[in-house]
Amino acid sequence: MKFNVFGLAALFCSVSLPSMAHSTALLSAPTKQAETLVVEALQRLESFDLNEALNIVSDLATRHPDYHLAQMMRADLLAIRAGNFALLDQVQSLYPITTGRLREEAQVRWQYAHTDEGLAETLLQSAVLKVGEQPYLIVVNLAKSRLYVYQNQAGQLNLLANYYISMGTAGAGKEREGDRKTPIGVYHITDWVPGHRLADLYGFGALPLNYPNVWDKALGRTGHGIWLHGTPSNTFSRPPMSSQGCVVLNNDEMSSLVTHFNIGLATPVLIVNQESDIQLYEAEKIEVLTEINAWLVEKGAPFNWQQVSVYRYPNEDGLYYATFPSLDKPDYLVHQYWRRGYDGGWHLVLETLDPKKILTRLS
Repeated sequence: MKFNVFGLAALFCSVSLPSMAHSTALLSAPTKQAETLVVEALQRLESFDLNEALNIVSDLATRHPDYHLAQMMRADLLAIRAGNFALLDQVQSLYPITTGRLREEAQVRWQYAHTDEGLAETLLQSAVLKVGEQPYLIVVNLAKSRLYVYQNQAGQLNLLANYYISMGTAGAGKEREGDRKTPIGVYHITDWVPGHRLADLYGFGALPLNYPNVWDKALGRTGHGIWLHGTPSNTFSRPPMSSQGCVVLNNDEMSSLVTHFNIGLATPVLIVNQESDIQLYEAEKIEVLTEINAWLVEKGAPFNWQQVSVYRYPNEDGLYYATFPSLDKPDYLVHQYWRRGYDGGWHLVLETLDPKKILTRLS
């Protein structure tokens, strides 16, 4: 069998994978998510069960005719079953970028299905020192092409959903206008723009973020218009690196953020680019929280410690980010940036007041 010409098959000879961490139990067809079916089809392909792989992707392509990955997998499997390998070579040579990006999507979804679920939990514990009273937290891991939705219940973060996402064509770490990268940092949702007010590119709608935030501006980073948004009406999902810097979900999942979870203004969005496990510094966590608490006490004005959120700022050595309602204007959010100084102590290095009222909610 000439699998070298079938791009998806390369996934299984180039990657050493651990044991399955996500359930692949067979479910009734109506309850299966598209990603589950893609992974199952790839598993069937790995075990050389081409007929069952074809049945799965054919069903998926029928139910989602706008799912380009499913359509490509179906076409490739039909060509393989017919022994028409020249057609595979021809399609790949005619559309190298399109087929390459779709294979990347298959690989990202396959690798996610074999990823240790502990990575997401370790990332959360390391990055989030304390959460205030915002009802939700969103964590985007660009390295895994995943978005995680957490609900805040009395300071405990419970995972509600996680979705495949696309990021900028140039990868992670936005620095300047037009670099087509997705920023790394802690941001907040500032608005809701429904799809009928936007071009079809944005699908169901968009949740704009406050990039560049005050830290980005202090470092000279430029650009604007970084949003969480949906996909065009003729596209079920986009390849993992295909946006101009935004974080893109498919329309059903974008809809769930707004209509089901009611993700609102000022919701924190933590964007990281984490490939593997990271260190947990419990002692440092206690130091930072103690220092911020002491600073607030010294202000002399009444405040509620339960409303304070503290995050380890991603991609910045020793930087921590705190937010809480303003003591003078409780409808506004204060942003603080703390860093360890040469004296070993923690110091407030930057502070600003958010121009957006935080009590506004999406309907």
